[in-house]
Amino acid sequence: MTTTTKDEITVSAGTSAPAAPAAPSAPAPPDEIRDRAAKTRDDLKERFQSSIQRRLDDRQGAMRAKAQGLAEAGIGQPVVGPYVAFDLYAFTPIQFGGPPPYQPSKIIAGGEWAVIFATLFVNPTIDIANGFAVPPTVQLGGRRYRVGLEQINLTDVTDGPDDFRADRFTSPAPVFTDLEFWFQAPMPGRKPLLFEANLSADIVNAGQPYAAFASTIIDVDSGQFQENIPLRYLVYPE
Repeated sequence: MTTTTKDEITVSAGTSAPAAPAAPSAPAPPDEIRDRAAKTRDDLKERFQSSIQRRLDDRQGAMRAKAQGLAEAGIGQPVVGPYVAFDLYAFTPIQFGGPPPYQPSKIIAGGEWAVIFATLFVNPTIDIANGFAVPPTVQLGGRRYRVGLEQINLTDVTDGPDDFRADRFTSPAPVFTDLEFWFQAPMPGRKPLLFEANLSADIVNAGQPYAAFASTIIDVDSGQFQENIPLRYLVYPE
C-alpha cells in the first residue's frame, strides 16, 4: 500500500494540478504496536468478512424477492436494483495499550496510538438484470482508487487529523481490500475531546462512476454492525 499526494492523483487522472512538494509521511507507530495490530487485523478479517458477504447476499436476496412480488402484482413502475457494486466498511478505532482484549475501543487516552481498520468491497458477481453483465471486479481491474479519512474534533470544532490512501487494483480487482489508518490521539487539556471520523472511497480514473462512504460501522467491542451511525470516539487526559 502506498501513500500518494492529492496532486499526484489529479495528474494521474489526466488533469492538470499545480506543482507542490510531496506531503510529509504520516507518523508511524512503533513496530511493537504494529505487530499487535497485525494479529488483531487478521482476527477481525476472519470474523467479519464472511459476515459482510452474508449481509450483502441477504440484502440483495430480500430486495429481489420484493421486486419479484411487485412485478407479480402488476406494478409497472421501475424498481431500484438491489445490487451493491462498491462499498466501504469501517471498524471502530482500536488502541493497543496493555494485554488484549483492547477494550473499550472508542475511549482512547491522550498520546495513545490507535488505528481505524477499513475494508473496501468490490462485487464479483454478474447481475445482468441490474446492469452488471460485467462484474465490478472486472470493470475496476487495474484502476486507481483512493480512500480518505476525514476527522473533526467536535469539542473544539477543529479539523483533523486527516489521512488518505491511494493505490491501484490488481486485475481483476480483489473482492476485499484491507486498509489501516493510524493516528496518535492528541493530548487533551482538562476535559476529554470528542472526535468523529468519516471515510470515503472513489475511483480516480475518468469514466468510472464508483464512490462510497462508510455508512456501516463495525463495533469491535460488541461485534455489532451499526448502520448510519457516526464513527465517534473520545480522547481523555490520562
